Amino acid sequence: MYRVHASGVIVQALRQLQRQAAREGRGDELLSAFRQIAQRLQTDPLDLGEPLYRLPALRMQVRSVAVRPLVVDYGVCEDTPLVFLRAVKLLSAPKS
Repeated sequence: MYRVHASGVIVQALRQLQRQAAREGRGDELLSAFRQIAQRLQTDPLDLGEPLYRLPALRMQVRSVAVRPLVVDYGVCEDTPLVFLRAVKLLSAPKS
């Protein structure tokens, strides 16, 4: 089991994205996407999403995963079961 860490900045960004998604009528969708991503980050982060690059000095792989409407960039330690959330983004709403 991996431990997932998010800085205060990331937590604030997630709250802001949740408010924005709620205003757009996508709040439940964003919450569901975050729960799916968080669960997978705890169990198999190296099989989730796409690798972006590796930080050899830190022995960390940086990856990105998208579950509509949320995109999360994160780093996975290669030596320790730790995941660090790096960035969160809200995908644009689909055109109707």
